[in-house]
Amino acid sequence: MSSDNAIEVAVLGAGQMGGHVIEHLADSPLVRAITVYDRHPERMEDLKQRCGVKTAESLEQVLSDPAIRLVFITASNNAHKELSIAALQAGKAVMCEKPMATTLANAEAMVEAAETTGGFLQIGFELRYSHLYTKVKDWIDEGRLGRVLNTQCTYTTSAWGRHDAWRTQSKSSGGMFGEKLSHYVDLPRWWIGDQVEEVYAVCAPNVIPYYEVHDNYHCTYRFTNGAVSHLTFMMGPAATFRGDPLQNAVSQQAGDGHALRYMIYGERGAAETDVFPRSIKRWEFGENDYGQTSEWVQTETWEPERDFSYFHNTHDQALDIVRRVVKGEPPKTNPRDALETTRLCFAAELSVKEKRPVRLAELNSHQPQLPSSDQRKDS
Repeated sequence: MSSDNAIEVAVLGAGQMGGHVIEHLADSPLVRAITVYDRHPERMEDLKQRCGVKTAESLEQVLSDPAIRLVFITASNNAHKELSIAALQAGKAVMCEKPMATTLANAEAMVEAAETTGGFLQIGFELRYSHLYTKVKDWIDEGRLGRVLNTQCTYTTSAWGRHDAWRTQSKSSGGMFGEKLSHYVDLPRWWIGDQVEEVYAVCAPNVIPYYEVHDNYHCTYRFTNGAVSHLTFMMGPAATFRGDPLQNAVSQQAGDGHALRYMIYGERGAAETDVFPRSIKRWEFGENDYGQTSEWVQTETWEPERDFSYFHNTHDQALDIVRRVVKGEPPKTNPRDALETTRLCFAAELSVKEKRPVRLAELNSHQPQLPSSDQRKDS
């Protein structure tokens, strides 16, 4: 049942992510009605039948409707800039899925539009809502780890599978780093609380021959305060996930080559987040006559039904954004903060393309181009 101050919301993009967002919004008492628009009428009709949403015949119909105050953009990445700016200029609050855009110039234009209109723009970095990672942030803010000096992320997964998936195409996705890995460079920025100064990334030749984007990265980024973070990503070696309906997804993938693990090291302690064993751990550092000591002091685990709230919490993100718009509060993540993560993604792609470290200051005057498929194969 909706409350008296409930609003109408629109979802632009009726694919998989759009369907998830609609399911989330159904749990909010602050949402009175949901309208969906997509270029594929059959997708809209499917959601209308399954979820009871309204459908729009055009984007203009959504943007001109004064009852719709908030727009969720779940379309393909190459549509993010156009849709976000149009919605902001129409006076709508905007939540746009990551990555912001497929070029840095387009991402900057989105932020400028939000600032010019005074509108609400939040980018979908839902890991800042996910309990596995907010726990680390709490420990840092409480001083339990001390100043964070180093983070390391290891991420291996199976291929997306479909030969024609838009996420594997450079023009529609904007590259693997923004589409898949922006979450995992955003987290260290959030934890460390400082700006990245320099990025160095390398890629081996792809093991997935039909991808236009890279399927692997080793990336190191150095912060202005001296902290260093490293990300190792490989797509392909884990067993192909077929979605056994009789098994929990994470349980089915545990031990078959999938991995998503962070180690976070501070001056006073360390933490580990590990998705597939469903655990988060903390250590405290000390010193005695022998030398440095380390004590394992805390472990948390969770039940399978809480998986997505721990490491992919799009549900609470959607409901919080609705609440913020209704209450007149600003975004949880400032658009310029999201832009910094976006700049880091483009710096990594540029580093791969030009085979050198890239200082973030270069991006103030240099607009990196996405690598072509030929450049990808040669790197």
